[in-house]
Amino acid sequence: MWTFRTIGFWAATALACLAVVLVVIDGWLVTSNTSIREEVVGRQQYINQSVQLSRLNQELVNDLGGFALRSNAAIRQLLAESGITVVGQAPAPGQAAPAAAGQANPAPVPLKKP
Repeated sequence: MWTFRTIGFWAATALACLAVVLVVIDGWLVTSNTSIREEVVGRQQYINQSVQLSRLNQELVNDLGGFALRSNAAIRQLLAESGITVVGQAPAPGQAAPAAAGQANPAPVPLKKP
């Protein structure tokens, strides 16, 4: 016969099993969430570093463009092989370099990427 004591025992056992299952599921979700969070942090760090490196890359290309304008054919060739066209006029063979070339921060050289 099913007595109140028997029903209470099985109900408590079922609730205890459910609690154990929920604890296991919670542990799995915490572990999964941690790995996903680490992946997101890694991607965000990559994006931040890419932005910093793109600024550095742009400054480097501008400086190379400035050197290419000062009649350096090797740098102009290197930039052309990379798909970057220097848009500007090189000084004539007897002409002095532009005044901005001697300054610490010369004006950026107009470059054109295809």
